[in-house]
Amino acid sequence: MDRLYAPLQDRIEGAVYTPDQIPNEYLTNFGHIHHWTPRFLVEPCHTEDVVAAVRFARENRLHLSTRGSAHSQSELAISDGGILLSMRSMRRIHAVDEKNQTVDVDGGVVWRDLVHHVKRWELYPRVLTNNLGVTVGGTLSIAGIGVASFKYGTQGDNVVEMDVVTGEGEVVTCGPYSNEELFWNTISGLGQVGIITRARLQLRRAKPMTRTYYLLYDDLRRFMADSITAMDNGKWEHLESWASPCPQGTKPVGGRRQVFARWFYPFHLTVEFDPGSPPDDAALLSDLSPYDHIYTDDIPTIDFMERMVPVFELWRRGGTWEHVHPWMEVVLPWETAADYMEQVLPDLPPQLLIGGHILLWPAKGTTSRSQLFMRPDGENLIGFGILPAIPPRFWPMVRPLLDNASRMSVLMGGKRYLSGHVEFTPEEWQAHFGAQWAPFVAAKRRYDPDGILNPGFVPLAGTE
Repeated sequence: MDRLYAPLQDRIEGAVYTPDQIPNEYLTNFGHIHHWTPRFLVEPCHTEDVVAAVRFARENRLHLSTRGSAHSQSELAISDGGILLSMRSMRRIHAVDEKNQTVDVDGGVVWRDLVHHVKRWELYPRVLTNNLGVTVGGTLSIAGIGVASFKYGTQGDNVVEMDVVTGEGEVVTCGPYSNEELFWNTISGLGQVGIITRARLQLRRAKPMTRTYYLLYDDLRRFMADSITAMDNGKWEHLESWASPCPQGTKPVGGRRQVFARWFYPFHLTVEFDPGSPPDDAALLSDLSPYDHIYTDDIPTIDFMERMVPVFELWRRGGTWEHVHPWMEVVLPWETAADYMEQVLPDLPPQLLIGGHILLWPAKGTTSRSQLFMRPDGENLIGFGILPAIPPRFWPMVRPLLDNASRMSVLMGGKRYLSGHVEFTPEEWQAHFGAQWAPFVAAKRRYDPDGILNPGFVPLAGTE
């Protein structure tokens, strides 16, 4: 038995496990690219357990990494010989303030559980990621982008207050206007300065029904023009889009023939309404020019929030959920976005997307206050993501294609979204954060002076 096991368990009300007891799922994350074994897995019961684990790690010179639902694809939510803190054991939903439209939750609460809890008040989080199976603390630490972000920014922008356990083992209550340095270096801060144990989230009132208009575009630039119109006209609750391949045959690419596709651009726009008062379709669509209006769908708003559940279930049943997921997501400047996508998509083999897809999301550069959610300058932005599921034996073949797409996106002014597969050099990390790099390093040194929190990804500890 590890000599530190008993002293650690004595200080933790929750459970502590050693490597021989740790299930295999905790040795990797959704990316299935990195596989690490922690020295201890800790399932905390409450904030005091998190404090005890952090202080124990400091005293014994151990690294401590946090894990929510582990939907990341880089060196996050795993631990190489340190303490892995599994936050999903802290999943209590506390008071709902209906008047102020807020809710307090533990950091390990899964968004889907929260959505079902608050629906009885016809309240919902302002921004939801497509995958509701991830945790509040996890997405706030990355940013949290969703199909309402063009209106409300990131999930991190909709935090009223939160409790954070710093790398010194201190509990600090912070918010956008109190203890701001800690707050804004924890939001989108990749768990580098603190661990979110409680968050008070801003909610919004929603109507019980949602109508979705399924539009299709055959021209990227027309789609982008209509995206600006849709973001600016104030009619829509959610905007969702992606790129869809229609395979055409084979052509030579890089000295070999491969399948190529004609790309189309589905665009789904939603509006909420009360039963008996349906929206005016003609008025809503009057300023848009799609290639085709394929379908209109009315569903309960709760079902809209869970619209991706059948897709993820299909991926699980088909086995692709267990493949390698080197997702490459980037926020692009509007001025270069079309040129970038028109260079990348024509040579992208459509079979790469079995169990995945090409994600697009129109965005506003002015809706987020987050200092560490890096995005290009400009009022209008667009997100682009290559989200493949690759059998492990093919990963070495596909890796150069995704690396090139990532480098090209940065050269064209883009900023990578950091939940995906990112392999930056130290110089590239500094370039990514730009003017925020020095304040981020300073916050790391102040709140995690021993550099124990979430090592192995962004190289902040010890940076000069």
